[in-house]
Amino acid sequence: MERVGSHRVPDPLAVWTYEQAGEEIACGHPSVTDQERAVAGRETVAERQRTLLAANQRRAAARYAAATGPDATGPDGDKMDADEMVRVWYPRDVAALRSRLGGGTALAVWAEDDILHVLWRGHANQVQLSSGLQVPLWPVPGTGDLWEASLRVPRLAEAVISIHVLAQQDSELPFGRPLADETVWRGPRATAFWPAAESLAGSIEEHVLDSAVLGGPRGVTVYRPPGQRERLPVCIMADGQSVGGFAPILESAILAGAAPAVALVGVHHGVDRGAADQGAVFPDLRAREYLPGKDRSRFDAHLRFVVGEVMPWAAQWLAVPAGPWLVAGFSNGAVWSIAAAQRRPDLFTGVAVLSGGLVPRRITSTARIAGVRHYLAAGTLEPGFRRSTREWAERLQRAGLTCCYREWVGGHDHLWWAQQLPAALGWLLSRTTPRPPSG
Repeated sequence: MERVGSHRVPDPLAVWTYEQAGEEIACGHPSVTDQERAVAGRETVAERQRTLLAANQRRAAARYAAATGPDATGPDGDKMDADEMVRVWYPRDVAALRSRLGGGTALAVWAEDDILHVLWRGHANQVQLSSGLQVPLWPVPGTGDLWEASLRVPRLAEAVISIHVLAQQDSELPFGRPLADETVWRGPRATAFWPAAESLAGSIEEHVLDSAVLGGPRGVTVYRPPGQRERLPVCIMADGQSVGGFAPILESAILAGAAPAVALVGVHHGVDRGAADQGAVFPDLRAREYLPGKDRSRFDAHLRFVVGEVMPWAAQWLAVPAGPWLVAGFSNGAVWSIAAAQRRPDLFTGVAVLSGGLVPRRITSTARIAGVRHYLAAGTLEPGFRRSTREWAERLQRAGLTCCYREWVGGHDHLWWAQQLPAALGWLLSRTTPRPPSG
């Protein structure tokens, strides 16, 4: 066991692999650069990825040639699930690819039937897609600057996918860098989205609470919807730094009468200041506060901060009665939202779970008795999060608890989380699911 910064990890220089979309992908601990691995005489992530490329291409080429059905298999007998995204490949014509990047653009995305192609031009040792798609880009043979990915996506015509390109050199960490390029791909039959309000009629306020429980200051972002109301529901949001991105979409639905007026109280997640000052995101204080099994004492302290300090302060600041209080989050924040409501069903009457990656093994007796309502949603292109979120919905249903489960044709994507929040709040408070405008 070694220590990287203040974070203890087993052999931080190690490289390992995992499988996603039918591809074997190399990775290492995100607090270590490939340059550091090379200096120590260890295999780098980029080297392992290059070693895997030929076999990955062979399997992807077989998938491209195969029919997609419940009985279709790849070259090694691996099952091709017709409901999940898989990587495909065929030899590329370099001139045809370069023609896709006319006008000086570095990123091109296009569809051919149910196959989505992503092409990027640039120089890097590794290139990764994040957000709506999370797979590596492969180098195009015979070029030193073209990178590509082709993915067979079920219901591609209905999809909306944020595409973010992360380009990495050996001396750089895999997270915390600016995006090299980004775009949004929308299928011809994609659902209409709530537009973002161009200017807010409500307000966004930034506050800092001096927490006795956490032993220091913590940010809180508040969205107050327009209009004066005697009774205003409040939703506590994990990852409170993101409230500014959720508010314009939510307000658009509120003003259209399709979602109830709700105040958002966004509690900022923790950041290790020493690591942040060096441009790193690890050790991950956010995970320690949001995942119950990661660091029990830190999780408990954060929950006490929210229910014992943030909520009384918010009730006074917003001049609201003692409820209803909802709780919402995405990704690890969704895990925390479930856990918070399981532990304090006396406070939280409803939970909005967006792409929850880990779920409890059982429902607490107090949450079962209280009948906490859950709205759960996940994307078809985020298999692990989709599986966990659906598993929790099925567990709630077996227990006879009221819940709503929805899926979108997309990935682990803030674009979708912002669209789902108005529907979640509407269902949790009024037992109906608001629909976006047609068109």
